Amino acid sequence: MQQPGAILPSQQGTSDPTNTSAGVFVATTHDDASQPVEGGLQPPMKPFTWRSIQSTVRDRWRYVTVVFLALCVFAAVLIWFIAQGERTLGELLLTGLAMAIAATLLLIAALDLSAWRVRQITATVERIARGDLEARVPAHGHGDIGALSYAVNRMAERLERQSRKRNRERDRLHTVLHVMTDGVIMLNKHGYVSIINPAAARILNVKTEEALHKSFVQVVKDYRIAEVWLACIRQNAEQSATLELTNEAYVRVIVTPFLRGAANGFLVLLQDLSHLHRLETMRRDFVSNLSHELRTPLASMKALVDTLRDGAIEDPPAAERFLERMEIEVDEMTQMVQELLELSRIESGQAPLRLFPTAVSTLIEPVVERLRTQAERANLTINVVLAPNLPEVMVDADRVRTVISNLVHNAIKFTPPGGYITVSARATSEAVIISVADTGIGIPAEDVPRIFERFYKADRARSGGGTGLGLAIAKHTVQAHNGHIWVESTEGVGSTFSFTLPLVYLPLTKQ
Repeated sequence: MQQPGAILPSQQGTSDPTNTSAGVFVATTHDDASQPVEGGLQPPMKPFTWRSIQSTVRDRWRYVTVVFLALCVFAAVLIWFIAQGERTLGELLLTGLAMAIAATLLLIAALDLSAWRVRQITATVERIARGDLEARVPAHGHGDIGALSYAVNRMAERLERQSRKRNRERDRLHTVLHVMTDGVIMLNKHGYVSIINPAAARILNVKTEEALHKSFVQVVKDYRIAEVWLACIRQNAEQSATLELTNEAYVRVIVTPFLRGAANGFLVLLQDLSHLHRLETMRRDFVSNLSHELRTPLASMKALVDTLRDGAIEDPPAAERFLERMEIEVDEMTQMVQELLELSRIESGQAPLRLFPTAVSTLIEPVVERLRTQAERANLTINVVLAPNLPEVMVDADRVRTVISNLVHNAIKFTPPGGYITVSARATSEAVIISVADTGIGIPAEDVPRIFERFYKADRARSGGGTGLGLAIAKHTVQAHNGHIWVESTEGVGSTFSFTLPLVYLPLTKQ
C-alpha cells in the first residue's frame, strides 16, 4: 500500500513502508528482472534445460535410493543371519522386526534432514519479511532445495541493494528539502499534509510535527492560501497568488496538482518575498527622499533667480545676499552628491581601507575638540570618558573619525540647550566599543529599525537639516571594519549610538 510522504519517479516504484520521518521523499525502482504482483515480487520463470531436469530427477530419486539401500542391507543381514544355522521362527521375526525398525529410522532421518533445510529457508524468509535484509540461507548441495536456497539468497541481496539505493535517494532529497529556502508542502488527494519542510513551517509559523497529517486548511490558518488550493482543485491546473500574511510576511503561493496513479495529490510551494518587498520599499523611499532632497534646494535657487530677474539684481546688497544663498544651496547639493558617491564606493568595496594600529584616544579627542565650540554655542556640555589601558584598534583612522563626527554632530543637533553629550570607549575581549550618548529628544521606537537607511529621518520636525546620509555612511563604514553599529533610544529621554572596532590582533573579514 502506498504510504503518505512519498513521491514516486516517472518509472514504476514503491515507497518505503518503514519511513515515518517528516519531510522525507522516498523514490525507488524495481529491478527489471522482477514483475510486480499482488503480495510481492514474482521472480522470472527459468527455461527448462536438460541440466534442470536432471537436477530435479536426481533430487526426487534421492529418497528412493535411501529406501532401496536400506532394503538391500535388510535382506543381506537377514540372509547372513539364516545362513549361520537353523533359526527358529521367533528369532527370524525378531531379526526382521529389528531390521525394519532400523530401516524406518534411517528413512525418517533422511526425510527429517530435508524438512530441517526447508525450515531453515522458511525462517530466513520470515526474517527478510520482517526487514532483516542481511539474512541468508546456508547453501546445502544441489537439487530443488539447494536451488530454492540460492533463489532466496539472490532475492535478499537484490532487496538489500534496492534498500540501500532507496535510502541514498531519500537522504539526498531529505537534505535538499531541509536546505531549501522555499517552503514545500505535499498534500494527499484528500488535502492532508504528508510532507512539510522547515522553511514552510517557518513561513506559516507552525511546528513541523504538529502540521503533519492535518488538513491543509488547519495548517495554513489563512483562507486566502486555502482559496488558491481550492482553485487548483476546481480547475485541475497550477494556481498561484502573492499574499501578505498576518505576520507581515509576503508570500507567493504556488499549488500544483500531480498524478501518480494512486498517489494523486498536490504540491504547494511557498516563496518568502518579505526581503524583496523590503528592498522594494527601500528603493521607493530612496527615490522619494532623493527627489525631496534635490527639489528643495533647486526650488530655492529657482526662486532666487526669479527674484534677481524681477529687478533685485539692480540692488547690489540684495543681489549679494541672494548669490550667497545660492552658493550655500549649491554647496549642500554638492555635499549630498559627494556623500552618495562615497556611500556607493563603500558599499561596492571600491573604497579600500588603509588599516593601521591606532590608539582609541586619537580617534575620539580630535573630533570632540573640533565640535566643542559648536556644542558650547548650543549651550551643551560634551564630555569624553575613556576606560584606562584601552588596547589599540586596527582601523582606517580618517573614516572612523568621520563616523564619530557624524554621531556627535547629530547629538548636538537633536539635544535641547542645557543637555549633555558623552563620548565613551571601553574594551571587551574581542573589540573596543565606542558610544555617543545624549540627553536629546530621542527616537520613536517604530523608527529605530530604519534609522540607518539612507535619507531616512525619524520625522521632519526633528530634522535640523543635513542630507540624511550620515548614519548610512557610518553603518557601512563600521561594517567594512568587521564591526557592528546599533542604537538604544527612548523618546524624550535620549539616545545612545554604539559601534565596535576590532582589536589589532583580530583578523578582518572585510577590507
